Amino acid sequence: MDAILPAAGLAKRMRGIPKFLLPADKEYNTLLEIHLSNLAAICNNIYLPTRPELVPIIKSLDFNQENLIITEMVTTTMCETVLKTVDLSESESFLLIMPDTFFVGQKPYNQLDSNTDFCNLACWEIRDSQRGKLGEVKINQENSVVDMVDKKPDNGYKYSWGALTFNKKLVKYINADEPHIGYAVKNGIDAGEKVFASVVDGKYYDCGTPSEYVELLEETLLK
Repeated sequence: MDAILPAAGLAKRMRGIPKFLLPADKEYNTLLEIHLSNLAAICNNIYLPTRPELVPIIKSLDFNQENLIITEMVTTTMCETVLKTVDLSESESFLLIMPDTFFVGQKPYNQLDSNTDFCNLACWEIRDSQRGKLGEVKINQENSVVDMVDKKPDNGYKYSWGALTFNKKLVKYINADEPHIGYAVKNGIDAGEKVFASVVDGKYYDCGTPSEYVELLEETLLK
């Protein structure tokens, strides 16, 4: 299994600051470093597709990780980034983590099925402050995802999703013009594909949103 950390966005909400380089714990490790340390032993390769102007910054940090592959890429959507990265890999299965996220409590890295037949979503109980900001999922008693909505206020589903494993069957549902991979998963569900949920006991933070990053700092640095 290969990992994909899509980092080719413009970070407009953070005034152009690379979100994955934000510090996230008491040792001031960046979000990216934390993900890399957790992925090192469970993935064959870790692909970090990113914009050309960010490559010198990332290399200057000297992560010293042999299976990290930094790939220069200019794309307009995460879906486009994922499609181009999958084409570079010889793997049949992938673990996708958004590099500007952080997990408190249980971690999803080892809970997700690396041999999923189609797709396995890591899901967290959504907090009230996150309503309308994340993708939400409806899960049945068999832990199958039966519906997904994206950033829909007052939707009311119990869980949001924030990471996933998938195999190449998902590729045919990825539209490069759609904003993120959740749309491809939804396309698959609508076509009758089985998507399973792994509920993670903890908190999920999308640090690309300034208010959520401040909330994370209060949780990890200011206590």
